[in-house]
Amino acid sequence: MIAGFAFNESSGTFTAIDARSGKIVWQKRWPEACYSGSSTTVGNLVFVGRSDGRYQAYDARNGKLLWSFQTGAGANDVGTIFKQDGHEYVALLSAGNSLVASPHGDSVWLFGLNGKLGPVKIKSKGKGTRHAGTPKGPSKQQGNATAGKKVYAANCSGCHGLTGGGGNGGPDLTTIPTAKNLNRVIAQVTNGGGGMPAFEGQLSQKQIRDVSTYVVKITTKKK
Repeated sequence: MIAGFAFNESSGTFTAIDARSGKIVWQKRWPEACYSGSSTTVGNLVFVGRSDGRYQAYDARNGKLLWSFQTGAGANDVGTIFKQDGHEYVALLSAGNSLVASPHGDSVWLFGLNGKLGPVKIKSKGKGTRHAGTPKGPSKQQGNATAGKKVYAANCSGCHGLTGGGGNGGPDLTTIPTAKNLNRVIAQVTNGGGGMPAFEGQLSQKQIRDVSTYVVKITTKKK
């Protein structure tokens, strides 16, 4: 089982792959990025956490959702499965993750078939921190949106559309949370990733700052 993710993505997949053929057996597509590993039992149960706080169990054979529990914070951990006194348990740390800004908490959950405790509510929103390599100092990174519009039209509009709404294979920038963060956009334009080429060496640093400023402007609709 693979939970796919990337820092620039706004969506993710949870995928079961046949190790012998390499073919996808089943796949779940989620609106949020995935940031959790999975654990599988000999009874064909596969557990996986989600950034919105849900910890879920699927049938490993067909991908059917069998159980879902709200932990109250980003379930960005890998569950530990063990057996004690003839009973099977799953332990999970639910604390969130700053890199994906999932809801924060500080809980260790122990799940069993005879458990009676109900789900909890999300108590706080997640706060994000910069990923390694992300430029610092937003004030110094601010560029000229007017100049950036020309750079965008020449280099970006073919994939993302003239207004950022998507084009020839490129995603709709207005639906990607990180496209509203100047530092994250600068890093993305500079380094590329997720199918997008890197523009470092093709555009000057000023052009990268300008086009990134323009992207933030159109995704946040600032005037």
